[in-house]
Amino acid sequence: MNTRIEIETNCTDATFWTTPSTLVGSGHDARSSQNGLLTIMYGSLEHASRFDWLNAGRTLVDKTYINILWQAADLPATGVDRTRMASDLDAFVRAELIPIWDEFEHMSHDERHSLAVTLVDRCASTVFGSGYQEEAASWLLYYLCPQLPIFPMNDALCSAAADTQDRSDLNGYSDYHAVCRQQLTRLLPHIHTAPPEAEYGTQREAEAINHILRASDWWLRRCFIQHLLNGS
Repeated sequence: MNTRIEIETNCTDATFWTTPSTLVGSGHDARSSQNGLLTIMYGSLEHASRFDWLNAGRTLVDKTYINILWQAADLPATGVDRTRMASDLDAFVRAELIPIWDEFEHMSHDERHSLAVTLVDRCASTVFGSGYQEEAASWLLYYLCPQLPIFPMNDALCSAAADTQDRSDLNGYSDYHAVCRQQLTRLLPHIHTAPPEAEYGTQREAEAINHILRASDWWLRRCFIQHLLNGS
């Protein structure tokens, strides 16, 4: 199957966007679909941003949402329980994301890529207490900040990305990000599928998701990582 046909097969099928993860509960939790994860993660921050980041004493991202992401993405244990993770993530968001939240769209392409790498490193250290937790940080920020060109990372994706360079391994997230950026650019002529429409959440949530899908390259990156996982 050629590259163009394969990417279309992965990304134009509605089930790719709306099907709940079989790894979460009984496999029927709509929050664990790609649409659902983007809504509960990015949607939580987008909602808070419209109310001066006040959340009635609760964390900006609920620990239940973090747990759903961990199961859906099949992420390994980090040694940090979900309550602590939600609290530390809240502190990270307030220190690192809120001050620049409204600046993302005004940054240059290179500035956004540089910031993506920096934030993954800081999130790994701040939320999980170790620079070695870049995998966990990349998945969190992939769904929290679709405005930024963050590529989620795991062993399978790292191996696939390394294969595109005829390398045996990659040296951390910065190296992985650089390879993914290069490969996505190479594939851009073949990726032409329009972003899907939100089917999960309230009308306001769906409007926010539809807006960010049109305003960012999140859907292209979603198609790209699926392409990597397919070993193409």
